[in-house]
Amino acid sequence: QITPVDVTMTVTPPKTWGKVAGTVTGVACNGTSTPLAGATVQIDTWAAHYTLKTDANGKYALWLDKRNNALQIIVAKDGWQPQTRKVRITAGQTTTVDWALKIAQTC
Repeated sequence: QITPVDVTMTVTPPKTWGKVAGTVTGVACNGTSTPLAGATVQIDTWAAHYTLKTDANGKYALWLDKRNNALQIIVAKDGWQPQTRKVRITAGQTTTVDWALKIAQTC
């Protein structure tokens, strides 16, 4: 039998890094919204491309060096209209980019 051990790890990002984070929700025809788990979040920089999936609460996050600015973010999920935006991250801060995707069908 193995006894579990609680572990906590604190990591300090480099000073030139910032975080882009947010929540992806889906807006139904009746106007209600719900978090979209498993939505694809594509983050493109001049140097690299990152593909994330939202968690069960529709959340995503990525730390990047601010030298990657400007970021182009594309969010998509089957059955929902995709969206795209350009954003800039700031060193040492979190840039929040939330999304409300509309349902792809005609209401």
